[in-house]
Amino acid sequence: MAEENTTITYDQAVTELDELVKKMQDPQCSIDRLSEYTRRAKELLDICKRKLTATDEELKQILAGIE
Repeated sequence: MAEENTTITYDQAVTELDELVKKMQDPQCSIDRLSEYTRRAKELLDICKRKLTATDEELKQILAGIE
């Protein structure tokens, strides 16, 4: 899983999250699947958060260099 976290893009994570939400909202979604989807959604959210935080820090450094 750690390797996937470094190779998945932010856009891919968001796309997968969108797909998971649709699956979770399906009335036919079983409790077992719901748990699995929720776990994966949390992993994807963590990936997105790390990427956003890293990008924010990088932008702050770039902008600090301009000033």
